[in-house]
Amino acid sequence: MSDSEDDWFNKDEDEIVQGLQKQVQVKHNDETLNVDKEEHIKCSNIINQDYLNQLNLSASAVDAVQKKAGRFTAREFEKALKLSPLDMFLYFMAEDRNIFADQIATNDSQKRVMQYLDILSVLGKLELAGFDGQILSSIATQVPLLEQLKRFSVRMFAPSQKGGWDAESELMMRNMKWLLVRAHKCGLLTSQGYEFLGLLKTMLTQCRLPQILEHPLCIELAQEFKACDIVPGKQPEGCAALPIHVRAKDEIYPTREDLLRSEAEDVVNATGPVQSGDVIGYIRKQRLLLQEDFFLPLRDLVRMIRSGTEENLSELQNQGLMCRDTQIFLNPDFANAQRRGLIFVDFFSKKRQSNKRLNKLKLHFVENLKTGALLCFTSTNELENLILATVTYTEPAILREGYVGVEIVNQYNIGHIYNKPLIMFQAPAFFEPYQRVFSYLSTCSIENFPMSRYIVDGQLKTNPPAYFKSNAMYTNNGSAFTPSRLPNDMPLNGKQRVAFADALSNEFCLIQGPPGTGKTLLSVEIVKTLIENAKQIDSGPIIVLAYTNDSLDKFLLKISQYTHKILRFGSKTRQPQIAKFNVFNNVDIGLVPPRLKSVWWMVSNEYKESFQRLQELQKDFDGSEEAYQEIVASQQKLKLVAEKLNTVQVIFQFYEAKDTALIAMTTTCAARLNFLFRFLKSKIVVFEEAAEIQESHVVACLTQYTEHVIMIGDHKQLQPYTGSQANHGLNVSLFERLILAGFPVTVLNVQYRMRSCIASLLVPTFYDELVCDDTVLEYENVRMMSKNLYFVTHNESEMHLLDMSFRNNYEASQLISLASHLISGGKYKSSDIVILTPYNAQVDYIKSLLPKSMAVAVQSVDSFQGLEANIVLLSLVRSNNSGVIGFLRQPNRVCVALSRARWALYIIGDMESLKRGSKNLWTVIEKKLLSFECIGDEFPLIEVA
Repeated sequence: MSDSEDDWFNKDEDEIVQGLQKQVQVKHNDETLNVDKEEHIKCSNIINQDYLNQLNLSASAVDAVQKKAGRFTAREFEKALKLSPLDMFLYFMAEDRNIFADQIATNDSQKRVMQYLDILSVLGKLELAGFDGQILSSIATQVPLLEQLKRFSVRMFAPSQKGGWDAESELMMRNMKWLLVRAHKCGLLTSQGYEFLGLLKTMLTQCRLPQILEHPLCIELAQEFKACDIVPGKQPEGCAALPIHVRAKDEIYPTREDLLRSEAEDVVNATGPVQSGDVIGYIRKQRLLLQEDFFLPLRDLVRMIRSGTEENLSELQNQGLMCRDTQIFLNPDFANAQRRGLIFVDFFSKKRQSNKRLNKLKLHFVENLKTGALLCFTSTNELENLILATVTYTEPAILREGYVGVEIVNQYNIGHIYNKPLIMFQAPAFFEPYQRVFSYLSTCSIENFPMSRYIVDGQLKTNPPAYFKSNAMYTNNGSAFTPSRLPNDMPLNGKQRVAFADALSNEFCLIQGPPGTGKTLLSVEIVKTLIENAKQIDSGPIIVLAYTNDSLDKFLLKISQYTHKILRFGSKTRQPQIAKFNVFNNVDIGLVPPRLKSVWWMVSNEYKESFQRLQELQKDFDGSEEAYQEIVASQQKLKLVAEKLNTVQVIFQFYEAKDTALIAMTTTCAARLNFLFRFLKSKIVVFEEAAEIQESHVVACLTQYTEHVIMIGDHKQLQPYTGSQANHGLNVSLFERLILAGFPVTVLNVQYRMRSCIASLLVPTFYDELVCDDTVLEYENVRMMSKNLYFVTHNESEMHLLDMSFRNNYEASQLISLASHLISGGKYKSSDIVILTPYNAQVDYIKSLLPKSMAVAVQSVDSFQGLEANIVLLSLVRSNNSGVIGFLRQPNRVCVALSRARWALYIIGDMESLKRGSKNLWTVIEKKLLSFECIGDEFPLIEVA
């Protein structure tokens, strides 16, 4: 390997094949496109999953770049079993012999079989993306191994086992059970594997020995059989990984029938409460909630497309919700194509010759595309057929030319998909985090489900962290203390001190912080203390997670004042001060074990070979179904090897992360990197803005090593994002669910942000108590205004747009005039002022009206959660006679909107319409405003003399 390749850990799979290919140059016209071959594609409506599974299983036996046959010796097995799981993985993967084939003979001793099962179990429990199939399929593809296991199982359930199982036999039985069930969940068992599972189930059913039947392992095995609905000797159709409640990982993809359902399923009530201890039922419910949350907005969009007039469809296109006259095409220049550029969508379609650039409408659609988004295609408005694809290639220059790279994942009622006019629309909810969390829930461990006593069983009494010692002393800035006797010099108020002590002494802790009460200050103090004591409690790196990049960066800016031993995963930070902590900017090549570099080299070669094979298949494509299925299987193989490359990169990042103090990322990123947390064996996980995180996302961030969970947030502010206002209970976070169930929570009560008249709007409307710190009483009055809080009420009607958003032209013009007055007359900086509104359409409209010279920020209320501004101008938008006020009926959103301002808050809206929509909420707010004489029909300007 050349020195120039020493930065391999920063390369993606496209860069790896640069020596094999040129930069993608998409050339899509009638002269270069091989229409004759593509026009004769004849394939079934649904990709033949049995065919693909068989190809994958066959390929798994010869993976790792055609490793040669050869048995490892008993001494090598013993050496490997003394290594850590990750070192064991590197030990075997760097070898040129294949550990997953021909390691067991029919005449081998039980000791060798036991050692081999132990090795497979250790490797399988690493759950490494891309390698999982190779590891787990080995138990089903080695016939001698299955024969050995059958003989062993018969002995274990024989009448002669009256004395029960010895320790070695129990371990072997446990490893065998885990590997078979895990392979089943991942859809990797062969028919022989299912025959063996059937034999096990039969022996278990017919066994009459109480000491065997009552053994915990046999009870677990019976539960697994019941959960997986395994019928003796019968392989599930299509190698389905699990029954409906815990089925194959790709079930998150919607079918055509899913999108045509007229009514959303009330998943919360349909599934009912989960019984205490029912981990399987809990996982089932979370999967259904996640799936329905993704389907809801997509189903609404489909309904609009199917029922829309030509005028309405044009308006949907104008708003960037759909795109007509697109085409899917195979890149004709396969010899120069990268993986993510094999299949493209052409936004110009037949009009390409007359269009040099995207028009504004299509450009708006394209600019909102992100890698990992789900695109839907159909040939008719009625959705008579459906093609699903994920976005894979979004290089800006290619997008501007009207192309986006995609991978086809499913198709329904359509065979030929290329070079024909198609309607395209994007799933409104970003697909990748749903897919990642859903995948985790499909294969997560039932036996070691983290924090199940609180999350599943509903236990309200909390235990101390497992690492906690009652007589141990912590230090804070060098001062020794215990949670019951905190240092006097800590920069915390009374309630913050209580919350701090609770966070250290309870393994599952909830802290609620109303607006401006110093949640971030408190979380920084907690994490700073945990870092200072990390060596003593052997916690490993502290994991800090947030739903949004903004919330994460806000925390990191403050904690970085105390430590620079921070690694931030993900690349979407907006703060230059945080960029230096990005994992890709903290590379130490000396940390790379030689075996890891060897594994990368082998896998990268495997990628190149798979890439070349796909190119050959595409080049020789004859239009037949068999040839098409082989191309699809080759694409899946290439994607699998790409996952291996990503996994090897994360393993390198583990070596970077294991000695750091703090690891930070979004929950979306964490769901993808769950196995990194397992490597690190991190004991402590802290969730910032925890009430915004969906329950399933929280669960996907925990491991069997998690001993301490701290959740800091406020369920009275923003809840988890859901795609529909009729959310059927989907927006209840774990944080809120536990509080409503009576779980202990410490509530902060002193606010340091809002002028007292603004804070008074929140009590008792949203909070029972909110004390103003003395510092907010010292704010000066706003210049050129006679009031610091004011609500202008009007009856100028809203405008309803097809994307279910709203705007109000009158309110927009009024707030722009007010902003101009504050800047020109009051001499405030543009950075002092923020214009907020609940609706994105209003955000866009106000931005379009703002003069370029007026650099005032305009944001949605949701995006401004956790942030603050000196002066907030708030447009409520809704004004109608029917009392339909949408978001403004939701106390959570109203609470956020009213609590962002420090010095002044100026609101404009139709108070009568708001009261018709939610009398209990807005009448109370109006009474407060009237008591301060802060409501009228025009803003209280002081005109410039």
